[in-house]
Amino acid sequence: PGAWLEGQMKHLAPCALLLVEGVKCAPIPKLEVWRAETGEALLHPNDPHIVAVASDAKVDTRLPLLDLNDADGIASFVLKETRLV
Repeated sequence: PGAWLEGQMKHLAPCALLLVEGVKCAPIPKLEVWRAETGEALLHPNDPHIVAVASDAKVDTRLPLLDLNDADGIASFVLKETRLV
């Protein structure tokens, strides 16, 4: 997946920000989106590339925890994290 993503990115360069979904294995900064109701385990304890968690539930994490229902707050975090603001 990482090589595929890099190849696609070459077609988009230059760009200031590229958001991708579903590329779990790539060594890129990631935002984990997690809902308790899925019953799935959190990924961030085992993925050092996850920089924050967006959830609609209480999550025990040392990473920034974002409200999944606050699109403006998530967008603000992404822009600050990428230093675009």
